[in-house]
Amino acid sequence: MKTLLFASLLVLSSLVLSLAGCATPPETSSSLIDRQELKVDPDIIYAAEVTELFQAREDQPGGGSLLQVQFAVEARSDADMAWKVTWFDANGMLVKGVGEGYRKATLLTGQTRYFTATAPHERVTSFQLHLREPK
Repeated sequence: MKTLLFASLLVLSSLVLSLAGCATPPETSSSLIDRQELKVDPDIIYAAEVTELFQAREDQPGGGSLLQVQFAVEARSDADMAWKVTWFDANGMLVKGVGEGYRKATLLTGQTRYFTATAPHERVTSFQLHLREPK
C-alpha cells in the first residue's frame, strides 16, 4: 500500500513539474495593451453603423494641442443611441474630464449623423468610442 501511494505521488509530482515547464511566462515588456478604438454594443449594431472615424490634434491658442475625435453614424432604422468617448494618456491610463457620461442621439432611417468630441487635457493620446442603447 505504501509503495502504491509513493508511486502515485511520484507520478503526480512529475506531471505537475512537466506542466509547469510548459506554462507560458507572463509578458514583461512595457508595451501597452492593444485597445480597440470602437466599441459598439450588439443591441445597437442592427440599427446603426459607424461609417467614418477620424482623429486629429487641434492647436490651442496658448500653445499645445488637444485630441479631437469625429465620427459618422449611418442609421439602418429609426433608433435611439447613446455614445461617449473614453480618453487615455500615453501610458494607457484613463484621463477624466467633465461631463463623461453617455450622450443621447436619435437616428432616423437612412440618416447619417456626425459627432465630435474633444479631449479634456493635452496629455490625451488615444481614445475609445462607445455606442450603446440609451438607458
